[in-house]
Amino acid sequence: MNKTIIIAAVAIAACGPSCSVWAAPFAWYNHANGGIWFTNDSGAPLANASVISLSGKLKTSSDWLGIAGARKDDSELPFAYTYLSLPVGQTFAGYVVQPGTHCSELTFEYRTGSLTGPLIQVTNLCIFPEPSSGLLAATTMCALSVVSRRLSRRDARLRRPSF
Repeated sequence: MNKTIIIAAVAIAACGPSCSVWAAPFAWYNHANGGIWFTNDSGAPLANASVISLSGKLKTSSDWLGIAGARKDDSELPFAYTYLSLPVGQTFAGYVVQPGTHCSELTFEYRTGSLTGPLIQVTNLCIFPEPSSGLLAATTMCALSVVSRRLSRRDARLRRPSF
């Protein structure tokens, strides 16, 4: 049983360093309710962060929430919406996209530092785990359960009194 706990602790600890890949700013979209969330882990406010809808599926400016420290620019609605000086951390912009809009119709663009810096585009706002990652996680859980079961059976055999 102790070996199983050690194996599980090592597996969980190995997952920790993989979170550092999320250091770049990103946005994600909830297909069901039209919500947009921003995460800025860059260490400084973004010069601008824009959500662009190729098909004009963004709602009115009253649906976009104010974010402390950021200015809203809705001059290009319903095709684009921008926050200037998006602060560090996670923020919720509101339920601003018409629900049911496909992820491929949305783009997230941002600039770090200044408005004259390079424009960085992110074309996938829907976050779904990669299928192979899900398969790898399921395989690992099956292997851990088999190892745990074998160890518990072996321990039970060792504890049985022999006459």
